[in-house]
Amino acid sequence: MSTPDLNGLLDGKGEDDRARIAVRVGQRLSTDDLPDVERRATEALARMLVQDAVERVRRELSMAVRHTKLLPRDIALKIAHDVDSIACPFLEVTEVFSDSDWQRLMLTLSRGALAAVARRSPMSESLAGSLAELGDSVVAETLVGNPAAPMTAVVCDTLLDRFESQIWILDRLAERDDLLAEIVVRLTEMVSAAAREKLQRTYGMAAPIAAVSVEAQLRALLAVVRATPAPGLPALVQALKNDDKLTHKFLLAAARENLVEFVVAAMAARASQRPEQVKSVLMHSGIGAVTRLFRQAGIPATMFDDLWAALLVARGKQ
Repeated sequence: MSTPDLNGLLDGKGEDDRARIAVRVGQRLSTDDLPDVERRATEALARMLVQDAVERVRRELSMAVRHTKLLPRDIALKIAHDVDSIACPFLEVTEVFSDSDWQRLMLTLSRGALAAVARRSPMSESLAGSLAELGDSVVAETLVGNPAAPMTAVVCDTLLDRFESQIWILDRLAERDDLLAEIVVRLTEMVSAAAREKLQRTYGMAAPIAAVSVEAQLRALLAVVRATPAPGLPALVQALKNDDKLTHKFLLAAARENLVEFVVAAMAARASQRPEQVKSVLMHSGIGAVTRLFRQAGIPATMFDDLWAALLVARGKQ
């Protein structure tokens, strides 16, 4: 198709002809080696087709260009904001938009379009976070059901906070096998019995959930702590506290296991102090300052000696 062929190409054309032209235009825009002059002319024709009054014509163009990486941004935005039957297949796969484009699009797309975005693969963490924050329950359920959506701590915490009363979404989240340990702990207290059993099987947490025995529960909880990265420890501490599992015995066991960062986070939460200050006292101060911290954290006096001894060992390993 040469440049002159494009001039007035749509004049007097019926719906079938325009639909065929839309397919051909999309195919040419998908060609990497299209000469600049022809590309500009083809893009100009695409701008006419994307505004065609007939939905079928616009849909043919959308389907033909949805994998095109060189699609002009204005055409892509026009398609993205069309009716769902046109926008959704495009939004689900297009690679035209940057992360900043997606952040802006999240504010203007329809619910159906957002659900299509939630099905994307691959998906960046920032996009998943925006969907979790701005999407409704339909979008959230689609997001958690998408294996390509990264379920980071930020994404999951947003979902748990926004949809804590919509148990079917949380149950769907519990079906995943890639959740962080602190999210699993928090999730077990929010889902249905069936979903809780699924979490037990997937993450090997039957002991802490079912409380088969005190020692088994202790070992399982320590395993969860070891698997939790430092940034997730405050959330894990809060989840354990809410579930009455942040016991004195558990803190002592964690100290004996040299899980210093967890002990610091737990003591800070119990004593209402900054973690940096608590760590400085536990790892560097004398027994007097440490004992005062124990009291502020509500540790019983009968445990002071054992906990102090465990901390001395931990200090020697630092």
